[in-house]
Amino acid sequence: MRLGQAAARYLGNLPADQRDLAASEINRFVRHMSPERPVAQIRKLDVERYQQYLADTVGDAATRVEALKAFLSDLKSKKYTDTNLGAGLRVRRKGGSAQARKEEAAVVELTREGLDQLKSELERLETEVAPAVREDLAAAYQDRDFRENAPYDEAKRRMGEVQGQIERLRGQIKAARVVERETSNERAGLGSRVVLRDLQFDEQLDYTLVGPGEVDTRNRRISIQSPVGSALKDRGVGEVVEVEIPSGKAHYKIERIEQDD
Repeated sequence: MRLGQAAARYLGNLPADQRDLAASEINRFVRHMSPERPVAQIRKLDVERYQQYLADTVGDAATRVEALKAFLSDLKSKKYTDTNLGAGLRVRRKGGSAQARKEEAAVVELTREGLDQLKSELERLETEVAPAVREDLAAAYQDRDFRENAPYDEAKRRMGEVQGQIERLRGQIKAARVVERETSNERAGLGSRVVLRDLQFDEQLDYTLVGPGEVDTRNRRISIQSPVGSALKDRGVGEVVEVEIPSGKAHYKIERIEQDD
């Protein structure tokens, strides 16, 4: 069974009021892993690595994680996998004091292109998505039996999610500091392509560090503010970095730093 096939069947069996939310996260996961990848070849480590650099994508983290966990649990129940690949998934909590977290979030470093992408996404949400959801909410409100008004509940939930995305983007844009892409191959920074060695599994990985508006998990472009990105920032070739994952800690050695084309 291919991952894309399994996802399509799972989503096709979901109630309509749950499908849109689940599809957003599950399809993101499928694109990252590849729709053609056999489900039996996916490891818990692959899922943990996926979660590592998804922490800073727009949307409600708890809702996204639950949607993916339900899908991975379904794969196990249908015997497509031997274990529940999503058992260890959880919402990552940032450590440190509240003041430290506030100071850390005070500045969002990104390129001019990244800032333009954030502004474009904000405009799309404000002028296209939010008005459409408000119309759905108003239409569902006409049904006065709110005890079993699933369309109203779904539209209300969706409105809250969209508003949360809008507020997050506004905050990122307000806190944005435009910086130039890193031009040195000595230290990892914005725009760097970093080649790593997973010391536990002796596997080579590579990530490109980008700003929040330029994340593309399929092409391994991760936010410099994600767990992996934060660990790599300002580190050099030969250094070993530590990243928290659901099952404990991962250790990576930086083998090479290049500049993104």
